Amino acid sequence: MSILDIFNNKKYSCRRVAVIGIDGVPYRMITDLAAHGVMPTMAKLLEMGHACAMDSSMPPVSSVAWTSFMTGVNPAKHGIYGFMERRRESHGIYFPNANQIQSPTLWDILTEAGKTTVAVNIPQTYPARHTNGVIISGFVALDLEKAVYPHTLVSALRKMDYRIDVDYQNADERKEEFFKDLFYTLKKRREILLYLMDKISWDLFIGVFTGTDRLQHYFWDDYENTASPWHQTVLDYYRAIDAVIGEMTEKMGPDTALLMLSDHGFAHLEKEVFINAWLKQQGYLEFTCDPPRSFEDIDMENTAAFALDPSRIYINVKGVTPHGRVNPGTEYELLVKNITEGFLGLRDEETGQGIISKVFTKKELYSGPLVDKAPDLVLYGAPGYDLKGAISKKELLGKGKFTGMHTHDDAFFYMIDISYLKRKPHIQDLAPTILQLLGMPSPPDMDGKSLI
Repeated sequence: MSILDIFNNKKYSCRRVAVIGIDGVPYRMITDLAAHGVMPTMAKLLEMGHACAMDSSMPPVSSVAWTSFMTGVNPAKHGIYGFMERRRESHGIYFPNANQIQSPTLWDILTEAGKTTVAVNIPQTYPARHTNGVIISGFVALDLEKAVYPHTLVSALRKMDYRIDVDYQNADERKEEFFKDLFYTLKKRREILLYLMDKISWDLFIGVFTGTDRLQHYFWDDYENTASPWHQTVLDYYRAIDAVIGEMTEKMGPDTALLMLSDHGFAHLEKEVFINAWLKQQGYLEFTCDPPRSFEDIDMENTAAFALDPSRIYINVKGVTPHGRVNPGTEYELLVKNITEGFLGLRDEETGQGIISKVFTKKELYSGPLVDKAPDLVLYGAPGYDLKGAISKKELLGKGKFTGMHTHDDAFFYMIDISYLKRKPHIQDLAPTILQLLGMPSPPDMDGKSLI
């Protein structure tokens, strides 16, 4: 019996589940590449199954999105709101890792049930924690020694010259070197993925390609512009990923349910929006020095609100943080209202275009025991406007090196049969879906709902 037969017969419990992640690739892009012959394996999979657009986390950044994928819950339960976080007791900044995830991951649940997981290159899984199976951490993994479980795999990974990530800093200034590294990193990712598929008896296999996100930040315009001298190189990279996907799917067999996804979408970046610059201009944010060197230089005694990347605004509330300035209740609500209206009213002076399309309150986005750590507001930019939390910028708008930006509503999801869906999938829905495919119940506090 084939995978397609399993779904056509409504027999949703499979012996194994395989998940392939392609970081940041939007639904419209994956279908376009398949339709135009760049990804022939994906085209065949689309003939056999179905893909659709999927909603990501808010904000749509990898640390939040992939954690929501692996736990099936929102940030107020899993605890990851962004790549950086503030310490309430001191206002210091730290970078949360897997140790700060407060909800069980898929492999935690499978380990307890005696099942085996292989998870390769998933962001926000560093340091690798004990599991029944194999974890090779993805971005941001600082040390291979701590990025791998079991530790006995480290020497083999070193021998094969495995790469955790491509060096993408200033890729626009060293294009030849960047693409060489990009393809080489993919080659090493392929080697370990195929090796582990063969050598480990797994129940759940997850392999993620993250080079796509790095590529698209710098070369999105080169993808869209067919006249670019780098356009074909971009397509060649997706063709190479497609070939690896083909090799992986050939090893899966008819007893394996295949899911594919991206953690968020992507689009052309027109301008960057520096949120803290506006807060400073409006008198909500003050620094102890000029220019500020870090978030440690925020003058909390005279600051009402500040932003962390990419679009999270925190109110300095009395009784919640040291040197809190804003009274809870009426004063807080009025400040939230004024900041919301202020951002929604912003226009690009060159075009007249609105800059912010939506401002969410924490109550609209989050629910759970960690909601007190949530940002008070989360902004979502208008198409083409990428939100940033930099503190040293003085102007509201600018343009850096990136030509592509993350989006929330056009991540992609693939499965054999999703034609019966009554709603748009959310990335939180994948964990309960995977568990149901494996014939396992979801924890009662999961926010996501199975798609089958």
